[in-house]
Amino acid sequence: MTTTGSPTAILHLRFHRAGFETYRELFTVLGDITPVVQALPPDGALLDLSGATRYFKQSPAQLADRLQTRLAARYGLVSTGGIGPNRMLATLAADAATPGTVRVLPGDPAERERFLRGRPVRALPGVGPALERSLVRYGIGTVGDLADLPPATVQRIAGTSTGRLLHERAHGTDRRTVRPAGPPATITSARRFERDVLDPAEVRRALLAAATDLGARLRVARQVARTVELQVTYADRSTTTRSRTLREPTAHTPALQEALYGLFAALGLQRARVRTVTARVGELTAAVGTAEQLTFDRAVENARTLEPVLDSAGRRFGLGTVRPATLLARRMFTRS
Repeated sequence: MTTTGSPTAILHLRFHRAGFETYRELFTVLGDITPVVQALPPDGALLDLSGATRYFKQSPAQLADRLQTRLAARYGLVSTGGIGPNRMLATLAADAATPGTVRVLPGDPAERERFLRGRPVRALPGVGPALERSLVRYGIGTVGDLADLPPATVQRIAGTSTGRLLHERAHGTDRRTVRPAGPPATITSARRFERDVLDPAEVRRALLAAATDLGARLRVARQVARTVELQVTYADRSTTTRSRTLREPTAHTPALQEALYGLFAALGLQRARVRTVTARVGELTAAVGTAEQLTFDRAVENARTLEPVLDSAGRRFGLGTVRPATLLARRMFTRS
């Protein structure tokens, strides 16, 4: 297992049930410990604690405990983490940690190697489902199995560049660094029901309202979004968050509506009382120069054609002045 000359301590934290806005706010707390913080949306972060350990004269484990205590006190958040000498090992430690705790990998390289060799090969960054199936066909199920192979054999299975990278990572080397980056710019739209609802049709109406709102705001800002996220808050205040990457960046309401409907349907909720739905679009880029895929769906094309008219009315009379007819009925939710 490769080690570096100066000790490095990377902390990978995951936040349980963190809402969109809370996730953005908590980076203020993380930044109080170290300026080297990289967001891993929608619920994680990487922190390089190397400088912080010298500044605060505390161990990485003590700093992680301080962070968890502050996050719990300020936001009521439970977090799980892992600490290792590089990004990959910190993530693997977090994967193996008990919820609400931080697992610190041992300083002894031999002990870290034993930990790494026992992990499933799919745990290595860069190993997706297709590559995992290929490795398993050759009897490679653990990182140890992979580490025991000659580099040429790994390259023959996975390709030259990928094989070289996998060989390094199977021996504990990860050349990636923590790059300071806060949460990406997003636009959020939330709908809170006047009473907890069971009817999926009511939820879909709220999602349509959110999609209409998000689409109009994106077009006003002349931006398009690549990702859509949905957070459902239940009567007991617990939440579920799901996200989807769109086939192409868009600001069109029908595409956002379809994505939100799909995310909600995938939850498979039965008899769940829903209190709030929150939709967010991310990975925003300028709409100028963005390619747009044509479709033969007349309803979608008609909606796209109508959008400039609705946007013009919105600029003159205010966003939301003109909206789908199904939203003109008695409202069961409020915008929040």
